[in-house]
Amino acid sequence: MERKSFERGTVSGGITRIVIACVAIIVATIVLINAIQTWDPEEIGGKVFMCVISGILIIAAVLFIINGIKMVINGKKSLVVSKKGHSERGRIIDLVVTEVTENNNGAITRYNIYTLKFEYTDDFGNLCENSEQISEKFYNKMQGMQLVPILVLGERAIFDRKKFEEENFMNN
Repeated sequence: MERKSFERGTVSGGITRIVIACVAIIVATIVLINAIQTWDPEEIGGKVFMCVISGILIIAAVLFIINGIKMVINGKKSLVVSKKGHSERGRIIDLVVTEVTENNNGAITRYNIYTLKFEYTDDFGNLCENSEQISEKFYNKMQGMQLVPILVLGERAIFDRKKFEEENFMNN
């Protein structure tokens, strides 16, 4: 049986992606228009290069907008699950740490992203999986665990952070 796979998106993260992509489209369009308006046969190589780069940027931005729309939709569905979902247990499939290194104007920043991937049975009896980011504190506590509390509604589920904190951190 094949599992359905979902990701927990955030509305604000999706909107941010859409805004950034729109700005990129505006910049690429300005560069493209400038290249076409100032077309000079002697500088054809540079103008063609500007047109190609602008086209690639516009295509990437459109894909980024589509991804942002998916994030907004997933975020809204996750909000509904968090409000109306019933409590269950999900089996941990994977706990992943991804080390990210960024270089911003010569300043190197390193941080980790912690991801929980769990499987569950939806309200229709189908086997599904979900993945979402968690904090380092939750990641450390989940080491060696098999089950996590989740909220399920229909075919969607989210990690129940509140219940996890109550079960694992109130006793300490």
